[in-house]
Amino acid sequence: MSFVSRYLEPALVERLNHLQLSARRVVEGATTGLHKSPFKGASVEFRQHRFYVPGDEPRRLDWRVLGRTDRPYIKEYDEETNLRCLLMLDCSGSMAYGNPHKFDYAARLVASLAYLMLANTEHVGLAIFSDALHRWIPPRSGTGQLAQIVDALEHVTPRGPTQPARAMHQAADRLGRRSLVILISDFLSPVAGIGEGLAHFGHDRHELIALRVLDRDEIEFPFKSWTRLRGMEGEKPHLCEPAIMRRLYLDNFQRHEKQLQDRCHALKTEFALFVTDHSLLESTTRFLHRREAMSGT
Repeated sequence: MSFVSRYLEPALVERLNHLQLSARRVVEGATTGLHKSPFKGASVEFRQHRFYVPGDEPRRLDWRVLGRTDRPYIKEYDEETNLRCLLMLDCSGSMAYGNPHKFDYAARLVASLAYLMLANTEHVGLAIFSDALHRWIPPRSGTGQLAQIVDALEHVTPRGPTQPARAMHQAADRLGRRSLVILISDFLSPVAGIGEGLAHFGHDRHELIALRVLDRDEIEFPFKSWTRLRGMEGEKPHLCEPAIMRRLYLDNFQRHEKQLQDRCHALKTEFALFVTDHSLLESTTRFLHRREAMSGT
């Protein structure tokens, strides 16, 4: 399993072993991890049915319901409702920009958060998306889950357009019970669509974190000479004079950034920025410490 080391450097693992990521609002069951359940009674009490999705274990099917309705449903119990987390990773074309690629940086962030929660016996899943969901790994615990997540990251190449609203609707329909949902993207798309997807998760009472991964170029537009800008999601090339374009670009970028943060705030979505020229170890540590302080723990 040496490929895991590409995403989890020893120094990062050592730091993660002294940190934790917990949910502030979503803790719903008996747990062997770090969270206490607000529910009383037997931990194996039946809680609800949910529709079967690919990846669920067939042994969990309710065969009586299947025989009666010809529709596959999964039985869920309170013992299964400790903290679950879904990591959603954007693999659209714009994520291939930069050195390192934003996608590579974001993939290592995904692996870090997955390692952190699985080490605390939480349930973690992965959804990889661009204009739709391309890979779905349901939240589970156990030592094999990290290898499955990293293997999925290893076989993804960022390309194509993005439709985050569509992907988030698809993920929300599959996710079922309340979870911690962490979206990792550059969020370079209309804020209205992003808000629609966040609102769907919020309606289902999931807790939301939006982690924006950007290259320094996208924040500062440092180009000095005539530059041919090529779209990474199918847009036509555009030759520009940076002295003229810089102010217009920065105004639009800052307006979009404010709209994104305002929408996240309105929808109770925690927001954090990761810039690829900053150490992932330090940025992840700072994010987790800030979240811990905000949680009052």
